[in-house]
Amino acid sequence: MRVLVFMLFSFMALCVHASKDKGVYVGGGVALVNVGVVDPFSNEVTFKTGEVLIGYKHNPYLGIELRYGVSAQEESIAVDDPDTGLEESVSASIESFTSVYYRAELANEIAKIYFLLGQSSISTELEFDEGDRAIITTSDSGLSYGIGFGMWLDERMNLNFEIKNLVDTDVDSFVSASLSADYRF
Repeated sequence: MRVLVFMLFSFMALCVHASKDKGVYVGGGVALVNVGVVDPFSNEVTFKTGEVLIGYKHNPYLGIELRYGVSAQEESIAVDDPDTGLEESVSASIESFTSVYYRAELANEIAKIYFLLGQSSISTELEFDEGDRAIITTSDSGLSYGIGFGMWLDERMNLNFEIKNLVDTDVDSFVSASLSADYRF
C-alpha cells in the first residue's frame, strides 16, 4: 500500500512540474495503416485506426511514450481460398497494437521534429464468410521507428503528423501515417 501511495504522489509531482520541456503528456489520434500487401484484385490493404498515448518528457530532448491502438472499423479484403483456389471476401481488422518508444525531439517556440525508436506488438484478425465463421488471429512484434513533425497550438497543446513503421514481418510491414494531438500537464 505504501508503494502505491508513493507512486501516486510521485505521479502528481511530475504533473505539477510539467512544462513543454519536461513532464507528463497524454494524447490521441487517427491513422491509416498500410499493410504492405495487395489482395488478388491488386487493392492495397489499409486500415483506419485510432490510438491513445501517454508520455513522459525527461528533458527537452528525450522522452518515453506508451501507445495503444485499434481498428476504427473492419475492412473487407479479398484472399485466395487455399481449398478452392478462388478469391473469397473476408473481414479484416487490427485487433490492437501496443508500442513503447524512446522519443528524441528538437523543438523551438513554433514547431518541433521528433524521432521514435522502440518496440511494437500488433494483433490482426481475419474472419471468413464461411458457414462456420472461421476466424484467424495473428500476432507479430518487433522493432518500430518513425519520424514526426509537431506544431504548438498553445503552450500545452500540440498537433502532430507522423510516419512510422509499426512492425515488419516475414510477409508484410505495417506502415502508419497519423494525425494526433497531445496535451502537456
